[in-house]
Amino acid sequence: MISLPRLARVVVLAVITLMASVSNAMADADVLERLRAFTMDLKSFSADFEQSLYNGDSDLLKNDFGTLQLKRPGKFIWRYAGEGGQEFISDGKSIWMFDKELDQVTVNALNDRLGGTPLVLLMGGVPLEEQFSVTLLGESEGVDWVELIPKDNSTDFESLFIGLNESGLAAMELRDNLGQATQIQFSNFKKDISLDDKQFDFVAPKGVDVIGEPVK
Repeated sequence: MISLPRLARVVVLAVITLMASVSNAMADADVLERLRAFTMDLKSFSADFEQSLYNGDSDLLKNDFGTLQLKRPGKFIWRYAGEGGQEFISDGKSIWMFDKELDQVTVNALNDRLGGTPLVLLMGGVPLEEQFSVTLLGESEGVDWVELIPKDNSTDFESLFIGLNESGLAAMELRDNLGQATQIQFSNFKKDISLDDKQFDFVAPKGVDVIGEPVK
């Protein structure tokens, strides 16, 4: 028979364990809600980014900087810094890929380029559970991490990791089928800002070759 003092300790321990479990469940629910809000409710945002590409041995292959402006549905400008930096611009129907070094622009239908890429997540409007298996990984240095595994096995990447902080999107990591990892750190994240639709209308500079036709 358990004595009263021992019984009291057992009850207290059980209550503490239950409270910790409830607290963890509430924290998990908060992260999932913030992820849902980011993918479904957020209308626009801008951010600076640093992008690093690593090979399968975790050796740094390339490091780039740039800016991102996004307005849902489907409009974005992903611009790499530098005179030769590439630009990816979408007006919601077509996406232009401007290679400054080649003086060449390639244009495709947005839906043809989005499928199976992490941009699906940034575009929002579709519940994550429809396209990904979602696993909460916990918090590290103020960033809550979520792993997304695509349900479509034909995609070019194996997994995607999303980091959220109090400001919004903090980081992304993409691991492809070749063992490479692309890490993107975001800063100066500003959400629900005013963005003019006209800035997403791409006009090719004079003398630049244009391959393809935009969607009318």
